[in-house]
Amino acid sequence: MNILRAQRDQLFEYGPFTIRRQRPGEAFGPLAIVDQMTLQLDATIPLHSHQDSEIFSYVWRGSLLHSSEQGETHSLNAKRALLLSAGSGMRFAESAPFIETEMLQATINPAQTGGEPQVNTFTRADGAAVNAWTLLAGPHGSEAPLALNQAVYIYDLKLERGKQVDVPQREGFSSWITVLDGIVRMENERLHKGDSVSDNKALPALMGERDATLIAFLVQKSL
Repeated sequence: MNILRAQRDQLFEYGPFTIRRQRPGEAFGPLAIVDQMTLQLDATIPLHSHQDSEIFSYVWRGSLLHSSEQGETHSLNAKRALLLSAGSGMRFAESAPFIETEMLQATINPAQTGGEPQVNTFTRADGAAVNAWTLLAGPHGSEAPLALNQAVYIYDLKLERGKQVDVPQREGFSSWITVLDGIVRMENERLHKGDSVSDNKALPALMGERDATLIAFLVQKSL
């Protein structure tokens, strides 16, 4: 079990928004970057380009406006996640016009490059399930509502204080979990907001010490 603690040197500040960047490393192959971001009210990330990447955006507090260069817009919040498959290239902007916002954004390298850019969303009436993992994204052909061009599964969870849940597992996959908010315990380790825990084998169960929101990535192991 490997723990990556939230550290000051992971933070990048760009005026009205802050990014905590974690790089899972070679063991997690296509899971290139996991960013935790805070955008102040009226913060804007101007139009910028992405190519040959899968970008998963998840808001757990506040709301985010995602706008493409062609004028297509999507409003993200705790009930709606977004997956952008950049393919041959796409430009988009992000802003927080209504309220300060906290979100996670993960960059995943696709199994194949090129292709038509696509943007898809997944909406739930009540947001993240309480004390139960929900599958948000997974490879094409899987049961996931958002289809990734890579052998990666993404889950979310709201864990209540005093409740225990097992970590999602799939044969041949490594696990990476990020604590977005709250405090949880895994065996003798306390994990706080911004901490991540990973392993190439099954992780122990999680216990809530303070109501928490978590994201889990399962990444296929390299052959």
